[in-house]
Amino acid sequence: MKNTLLTFALVLLAASQTFAQNPFPCELSGGEGDPATGGLSSTQEGQFHDNGAYFNILEINQPVNLVSAKVFANGPGPRTLAIFSTEGDPLMFEVYDLPDGESIVEFDWELGPGTYGFGSMSDNPQLWRDDANSEVNYPYEIGEYGAITGTNIQGQNEFNYYYFFYDVTLEPQGPTVNSGGYPCWNVELLDVEPISTLGGGENGNDCWGWTDPDSGREIAIYGRSNGTAFIDVTSPTDMKYFANLPTATSPSLWRDIKVYDDHAFIVSEAGGHGLQIVKLDALLELPLDQVTQIEPTAFYGGFGNAHNIMINEETGYAYAIGTSTFSGGLHILDLENPQNPVLVGSYDESYSHDVHPIVYQGPDEDYFGREMVICFNGYSGIYIVDAEDKSDVTAVAQLDYAQSGYTHQGYVGENHRYCFFNDELDEQNFGNNTRTYIMDIADLDNPFIVGYYEADVEAIDHNMYIIGDKMYQSNYLSGLRILDVNGAPEGSLELVGYFDTNPSTDTPAFDGTWSNYPYFPSGNIAVSSLTHFFMVQPSAAIAPTGTTSVEAIEEQKELQVFPNPAGDVLRVEGWKGTLSLFDLSGKQCKEWKNLPGSVGLHLSISDLPSGMYILQDVSGASVRLAIQH
Repeated sequence: MKNTLLTFALVLLAASQTFAQNPFPCELSGGEGDPATGGLSSTQEGQFHDNGAYFNILEINQPVNLVSAKVFANGPGPRTLAIFSTEGDPLMFEVYDLPDGESIVEFDWELGPGTYGFGSMSDNPQLWRDDANSEVNYPYEIGEYGAITGTNIQGQNEFNYYYFFYDVTLEPQGPTVNSGGYPCWNVELLDVEPISTLGGGENGNDCWGWTDPDSGREIAIYGRSNGTAFIDVTSPTDMKYFANLPTATSPSLWRDIKVYDDHAFIVSEAGGHGLQIVKLDALLELPLDQVTQIEPTAFYGGFGNAHNIMINEETGYAYAIGTSTFSGGLHILDLENPQNPVLVGSYDESYSHDVHPIVYQGPDEDYFGREMVICFNGYSGIYIVDAEDKSDVTAVAQLDYAQSGYTHQGYVGENHRYCFFNDELDEQNFGNNTRTYIMDIADLDNPFIVGYYEADVEAIDHNMYIIGDKMYQSNYLSGLRILDVNGAPEGSLELVGYFDTNPSTDTPAFDGTWSNYPYFPSGNIAVSSLTHFFMVQPSAAIAPTGTTSVEAIEEQKELQVFPNPAGDVLRVEGWKGTLSLFDLSGKQCKEWKNLPGSVGLHLSISDLPSGMYILQDVSGASVRLAIQH
């Protein structure tokens, strides 16, 4: 008997309510290849082990199912078995009631290509471990699907032990294509509607969303050339288009939406459009079985056309960009009264195509706690702007880069060390595949490009958003792409899931997916394209864990470090009082006293050698830390 533990609770809770009725399962089409078994087949010399901190390294070459493995237990009882990241963070785990002696554990876990730890989370697992005397001989190939290549032990003993799992069986997942004909991996289609059933128009464009804090109803907002559709996606397999807001003037290819304080703010490049404002909780009274034509709750006419609008929800300031004012630069609005925006500042030295405003919490002490705006300025590259004083907005840095075509959009990672952005023309102009740039902003006055991720397709990249260590990227003809950003310090990202909205081609053309909204508490993601609107559901391992905010971070009680492994700067959350850093011998290497109270603490570790450490606060809470320079 096995009991499934709760992982990614918010996502799984929502999923349990939708899978049974899901009419669009991401069905396996079979794949090629038979199951393969590898690893040691039986115990040799060793012992029943009492340390759950060590595990074998499992390298996977293609999407597979981890089918089963043999274990040997010293006595019956529950054991928690797990798949880890290579840093030791659990990715999936279950509790199994094991009998005494030999038994077969059936996992049925889906693994994508990558490197994983495979071990136990039990403090005292009492599972058999072979040791050096058994002639452990890595790697152990598991067919063509992967291999067991070693352990997470540091130093000379890395290949001298073999942990817990014998006769490990993998089978191919095969190509995953849902019943609607959309190629996907780790992402499942919930519902899809063509634009013709959502208000029509020549094309769709942007999307955003809102969740009613009282009822939990989830409302998606889909921009079209001729207006804006409001769609109830609380039941994501049966979404309901129930309200329509017509364009303020003429139709336009471009429309953009953001939400603040239960209000939607809508702009368009249509001439004279201005800013439409809709109070969203008023829509909750509308029937779902018909489409109600609505009017804006309020209107701001301080500009006509605008390409985009971004809102810093932490400060309550909106940044309209690409407007008919201030040379298309920053048009800054105070949203203290959401129905009466007030112009409080501007920046007119360069046109901005998109921006990401943040209250900077990164390593640069000169700007810590100030409202900074990362500007993606088309033909002018990157601008970093200090907007703390709205009456004196100034640029602190400008960055060009090789093969710059048109800097389109980007997003700052949650540790405020790296900014990720895309270029809308580098695929067409230079023959690149889809390229995502990684920019180091540890020194805001001197940003630089760390590297870039290049996908295996040619599609043009468009809008992206980051939650935790995952990037949710909409790339025209290759659809939604989900990337793990933990490799940013090394200038690399990892594809962990996708949903292709245009299966016929991935060419670099301006067609297909426009944007996505990954912030619903359910973990479901809205995806907008020029022709359709989708609701999709990522697998639990790569799903958003909900929106992040200052309040959410302040509630964090457990000591945590980011990134891990770390380079020169370490971010710490949930600490109490003095922090001390020890090497594995117990020697104190560093101590930080009189720490400032803040949402996130950034510590310099550039003077420490690479290796394994323990970070501990005054309460005794500790966490393992790897430093890699």
